[in-house]
Amino acid sequence: MVAKLSTIRRKIRNGDKLGFSEKARAINKGLLPSKVKKKKNVKK
Repeated sequence: MVAKLSTIRRKIRNGDKLGFSEKARAINKGLLPSKVKKKKNVKK
């Protein structure tokens, strides 16, 4: 089941914990910032 955006917004506003799919949907819709880690070039 896909969470409604209104439910996700309410959880973000109230500080409630988001489930995995809710968090992914919030990031895709721009409600939460993406935490993409960039790999640094490491020379050996």
